[in-house]
Amino acid sequence: MISAHHLSFAYAPHQPGDPPVQVLRGLSLELGAGEALAVMGTTGAGKSTLGHVLAGLAPRHTGGTLSGTVKVAGFDLGGGPPAIGSIGLLFQDAATQLFNTSVENEVAWGLEAMGLPSGEIETRVAEALERFDLAAVRHRPPWALSGGQQKRLALAAIWAMRPYVLILDEPLAGLDAEGRAEVLSTVSTLRQAGTAFLVMTLRPETAAQATRIAFLDGGTLSRSATARSALEQEDVLTRAGLLYPPSRWPDLGPVADSQGNAPAVEIQDLHFQYTEGEEVLRGIDLRISQGQFVALVGPNGAGKSTLVRHLNGLLRATRGTVRVLGQAIGNRPTGEIARDVGFLFQRPEQQLFASTVREEIAFGLRRLKRSDPEQHVRRALSRFGLEHLAEHPPALLGYGAQRTVTLASLAALEAPIVVLDEPTVGLDGRGMAQLLDWLADLRRANVTILLVTHELDLAARADRIITLDRGRIVADDKTDRARLTDIQCAEAP
Repeated sequence: MISAHHLSFAYAPHQPGDPPVQVLRGLSLELGAGEALAVMGTTGAGKSTLGHVLAGLAPRHTGGTLSGTVKVAGFDLGGGPPAIGSIGLLFQDAATQLFNTSVENEVAWGLEAMGLPSGEIETRVAEALERFDLAAVRHRPPWALSGGQQKRLALAAIWAMRPYVLILDEPLAGLDAEGRAEVLSTVSTLRQAGTAFLVMTLRPETAAQATRIAFLDGGTLSRSATARSALEQEDVLTRAGLLYPPSRWPDLGPVADSQGNAPAVEIQDLHFQYTEGEEVLRGIDLRISQGQFVALVGPNGAGKSTLVRHLNGLLRATRGTVRVLGQAIGNRPTGEIARDVGFLFQRPEQQLFASTVREEIAFGLRRLKRSDPEQHVRRALSRFGLEHLAEHPPALLGYGAQRTVTLASLAALEAPIVVLDEPTVGLDGRGMAQLLDWLADLRRANVTILLVTHELDLAARADRIITLDRGRIVADDKTDRARLTDIQCAEAP
């Protein structure tokens, strides 16, 4: 199903006069019908690029230079694009491949492009929406869904076409337990029907779902090994930068009890409704003390991202009040609120716009008139290992590197309240170590942290765990891992 030999690929130079950006270097790959191979590699190793090449997107739609031979699902990709529906590709950021006006139209679009009869299209759309728990939101626009629901939708649209080859780039990232189970069930069903699977990932728990694993490093691919033998050497994976086991994490405990502190965040009877559809938040009451570390958990579509976007003024309450450090958000400008609340978006490219990484980190510092911004920039570049990318355009970096840039930009601001929406998505072991070391420093500095996450081990380190489901707080306590697993399996609306 996939046959690649002596495959090399380079992007065009970032700047005139620079050399081409060589990503793949003479790698070879064979994958048969019904087989599942995981390709593991650190951030920037070229996993997404390999997926784009094998799906026929690169260099046709990305530019760059390709050499070697590539045949996928019987199509010589050097001679032209594959047949519609023969190859399915899930992007690492699934939202970027959604463009229709409604969920059901998104699923139907590929089937219509395949020229299927209308009756079969209707049947397949209904089956896909049911399988991926999207029937209740079939009329919503894709942009109004949560990040996890967007990933489910992209998978539903691909699954409906029944491709011969399915290439999945970080398919489990950002999904709750129910969503992960749906993906794994779908993979199993399609494999039994002969679909070949190639999974790109930096997470061992995702790679473990394949039968064999190969490692991408320096643009070359290692010989594959069984998943069990490849993953059993924890020290090797840690040294390679792929794993950062919880046993090595820094202490994320408080330096002092924050229960009696003044409130950092106060929310009373918060209701919110987007222009179309039902209420997303339904009477939220919440108080977070200064210096607390709070994890916000719950199934995809529960309203977690919607809730935290009220804290920096990106969303304004339909009804109710939100106070930050004792001051009502009201109509305060978002730029003013940013002095108190540092915010990390779920999708990093939503907050990247500067021409270089250095300028990206410096922008907020200058707007807020922080003293000695250059010193803060240098410190952030060093802390997150970005010195070698300082003059690169952030928009051209890979997903994981973009995530690191947004973390560095936020760290440089030194806000008293930090809101992180799924910060671990896209981070390899080294990135996780940088993130957790920074969180440990925030704890020592008594910074208030509100973390939205599906990472159970990380949520369990918080002082307090708030569970959101169907727009309401359904639990607010310190929770053990078993209880957290139950929470993540709760039904989304």
